[in-house]
Amino acid sequence: MAWKVDYKCQQVFRIAVLIQLVALALSNEKEHQNEFLCRRCGETIANHQQLSHYTSPLAVDTWNATLLGVPRVNVQLFENPQKQRFNVVTFTTANIHAHEEAYSEASWYPGNAWRICTCPQCKTHLGWKFQPVNFNHVTHSEEDTFVGIILDRLIEEKQGDSILYVPNSYKS
Repeated sequence: MAWKVDYKCQQVFRIAVLIQLVALALSNEKEHQNEFLCRRCGETIANHQQLSHYTSPLAVDTWNATLLGVPRVNVQLFENPQKQRFNVVTFTTANIHAHEEAYSEASWYPGNAWRICTCPQCKTHLGWKFQPVNFNHVTHSEEDTFVGIILDRLIEEKQGDSILYVPNSYKS
């Protein structure tokens, strides 16, 4: 009789472990799908925790969207001096390469200078890193900066699985 109890306990234990593994896999999948990727190469650029809400009085238009499963993410439409328009989402930080020189002219965020930022993998222009005009590492920290990324240059991880990239060497 004791053998039957032990066998049933083992079965219950195995089922409990299996349920925990499935739950862990599902949570990891959901967490992984809360990322933005570079639309060109698939490099991870930012996640839902890095989204921020930096508004500008110079935006041509602004609206809220659900991005990465987060409701009411602020999207702003900006126009540069060349009349190009960009839908921009802001992040506290992102996996980008910020170029060295900062410019205060034509900044969409008064009091902030901008630096071009690109994908660290494929070097595609993704947006801009903003910092205080007189930024220096003695009086400021990275917490004083933020990143504005062009929404059209990103793709959500959950949509990225549907994209197939075929290297030129395989094309006939």
